[in-house]
Amino acid sequence: MSFTPAHAQSGGITLKLKNAPLSTVMDSIQQQSAWRFSYDLALTPLLKQTTISVNVTNEPVEKVVPLLFEKTGINYRITDNTILLSKNNPPKQDVTDQPVLFQTIKGKVVDKESQAPLPNASITVLNQPEVRGAITDNNGRFSLKVPVGRQVLQCSFLGYQKYTTADVLVISGKETFLTIELQEAAENMQTVTIHANEGAPRALNSMATVSTHTLSAEDAARFAGGYNDPARMVTAFAGVTSGGSGRNNMIVRGNSPKGILWKLEGIEIPSPNHFSQGQGDGGGIFSIIEADALSNFDFFTSAFPAEYGNALSGILDLNLRKGNTDKMEYGLQLGMIGTQASIEGPLSKHKKSSFLFNYRYGNLQFLDKLNLVSLGENSKPPVFQDFNLHVHLPTQKAGDLSVFAIGGISKTGRSPGRNTSGGSMGIGNESNDETENHQMGVVGIKHMQTFANKKTYLRSVVSASWLSDRYENTVLEQDNQHILTDSSRFSYPTVRFSTMLNHKFSAGSVIRAGVNYNHFFYSIYGKRNNRNTGPDIYADQSGNTSSAEGFLQWKYRLAKNLEINTGLHATLFFLNNSNAIEPRFGAKWRTGRNAAISYGFGMHSRIEPISLYLYKMTGADGSITQPNLDLGLTKAVHHVLGYEWAPAKNLRFKLEAYYQYLYDVPVKDDSTSTFSILNTMRGIADSAYANKGKGYNKGIELTMDRSFSDNYYLIFSGTVFDSKYVPGNGKKYNTYFNTGWQVNGLAGKDFKVGRSKQNLLSLNAKAVVHGGFRYSQAQMATNSSGMPYLYYLPEDTYAGQTDKFMQLDAGIKFRKNNRHYSWILSLDVQNLTNRENVLQRDFYIVNGGAMRAEDETDLGIIPILNLKVEF
Repeated sequence: MSFTPAHAQSGGITLKLKNAPLSTVMDSIQQQSAWRFSYDLALTPLLKQTTISVNVTNEPVEKVVPLLFEKTGINYRITDNTILLSKNNPPKQDVTDQPVLFQTIKGKVVDKESQAPLPNASITVLNQPEVRGAITDNNGRFSLKVPVGRQVLQCSFLGYQKYTTADVLVISGKETFLTIELQEAAENMQTVTIHANEGAPRALNSMATVSTHTLSAEDAARFAGGYNDPARMVTAFAGVTSGGSGRNNMIVRGNSPKGILWKLEGIEIPSPNHFSQGQGDGGGIFSIIEADALSNFDFFTSAFPAEYGNALSGILDLNLRKGNTDKMEYGLQLGMIGTQASIEGPLSKHKKSSFLFNYRYGNLQFLDKLNLVSLGENSKPPVFQDFNLHVHLPTQKAGDLSVFAIGGISKTGRSPGRNTSGGSMGIGNESNDETENHQMGVVGIKHMQTFANKKTYLRSVVSASWLSDRYENTVLEQDNQHILTDSSRFSYPTVRFSTMLNHKFSAGSVIRAGVNYNHFFYSIYGKRNNRNTGPDIYADQSGNTSSAEGFLQWKYRLAKNLEINTGLHATLFFLNNSNAIEPRFGAKWRTGRNAAISYGFGMHSRIEPISLYLYKMTGADGSITQPNLDLGLTKAVHHVLGYEWAPAKNLRFKLEAYYQYLYDVPVKDDSTSTFSILNTMRGIADSAYANKGKGYNKGIELTMDRSFSDNYYLIFSGTVFDSKYVPGNGKKYNTYFNTGWQVNGLAGKDFKVGRSKQNLLSLNAKAVVHGGFRYSQAQMATNSSGMPYLYYLPEDTYAGQTDKFMQLDAGIKFRKNNRHYSWILSLDVQNLTNRENVLQRDFYIVNGGAMRAEDETDLGIIPILNLKVEF
């Protein structure tokens, strides 16, 4: 049976051919109508060898097609404007052999610059003995069945650069979907082959020139210690340091994690992490966004393209993947820190609409009961929940509409008790009663319209987000009285709108422009109680304000091997009318078929947390002022020079040198102060600041990337850098993040096991070594009453350095593919050697009047065991 849509039945075709090859008849039909044929490339010889005679006049296609294939042994199916051809020739097997499992790979091929679908593009499977492939339909879609396992696909289209994917994992429990973006060749050639680093992921953002990494959801499952967390994934790259096993902070090239910009579906979102430690915190224990719900995404570390604003150190540009458009699929995972369930499938198979929903619940006390993580005897259960939702609603003429949402809550704290051992998750000491509540959520609508000229698209997104945090701390005194010492809470409901127009003039010229508008609502409260001076309310304000951004960028190929990206970004913060005009520039010169030199420049700025601008200061006379209302944006200038060399397929060496100058940095408005926000990671501001600070980050990075192929991958990188800052006293000091150097190593190997060699055993490892974080050495003195106290000399500011940080993570995973489902048993171990890395060193005066250094150490060994079923 076949189905022909009503809109495709109008009109007829005329054929008067005798003993003509089937392929010639099909070409004639395509020339006379909007119908397209899609088929496995293995059918090509048969279509050319089989001849038929046909004589019809103005007949509908649905009447002609049966005449063409009734005696050929070729099956056909009509869907939309496409006639799908297939021939069932299952591989011959011995009776004793285990059946070979097959699964569907489907996807879409589009122009990288215009996002227009490319019909009649050729998809070929390279690593199979039998010829397998497909031709895309009129909407750029393709579908083909392949054996379960790793597959290598090559896509080619007339006038475009040929592209080869890395080894794509095909499993029995879930269909695989790919979006392949082809780059049009600037020179007048039928096809152009990319020789440099075939199979390596290319930046999704076509305007990216330098300092860009592209990752996939499979990378999250592959990288040891990744926890399916996009933030933990990127700490495997050169120039990116983590905050330790218990945190997913991203310290990029010596910058505070506060400078990270998160984007989802093309619009800015608050930092999406569980168990964050207050306002401005760029991290948490792990992300609310589960990597299984993500499609490929870009991570930038410097000199960002002009469309990105409000970022100083790095950008995570995430996109949720679309659900299966043809059948329902399910996933269920049970693990040591919680459970996860997912469901996806079609809303309408005819309209190709779909949905994806993922939910997760967890409680970290299970790790504590196994003595894997020390939370302390009196800890409140660290509980978290989150969800990810993506609904895709394509239309015939009005473009594609998407509804997306993410949300998460996490709660923890500590009850008073006698146990004095500190927890290792940063939850405070045992004599305090602490409560932490964190909430974050985003809901948005995205519209994508490709115009009839196939050269222009318009992307518009509107979203509403919610970010809130509440923290209270009380001290249990000897008389069993609870004294409130610290209370802070904030909430930031925000409405955002973003629109971007992209136009492709030619293969060598693309222009992109857009505007972003953000409207912030805020409610901020901060109070501390001092036993001697009484309560101090340093923040108590509600209201709203807004910001606007605009950008224009142009990519142009000056010559066959030279590409220029230039643009301008502007930001206006309406609270105090502070603004920034930021030029951007990038260039890449291909010095040969396997090498390229690149350069990137950009001026960047970031709005600080709103509480910093609204800080209230109480004077000696009781008057209240807001000294930070006129603070400007924090700004930076980035320079990056890079060289890439790909001496062999799937092997790339990359060298980048960078220099960053930060200025207009808020520091304490005190000529003796050594404080700068460049060393902070979180918290509601409680001081008067001035834009008098500076910062300097410089370094060089070398990466060897052997991308996944032949069942293994290797990534090694080394970084040498220096991170300095200048506070209110005008002198230069190390930042807290100036570890000086870092070496990363990633490696993994897959083994095909089972009688049919279609099950996988995967071994992965990750190693990180760096110079250790900085600290300030305290000095001790006594006052006139003989009481000891601590003080810090300016020259000792971050002059000390802890022992070098060393961590080894490992993972082992077994995937069993069955006919209709697959299951995965995985063990991911962080800090395999149980090393007690020091994250921070503080000094205290203990009983007897002596000074003691107390180290906050990282978590010990953390094994996470998971069982997941996909069907």
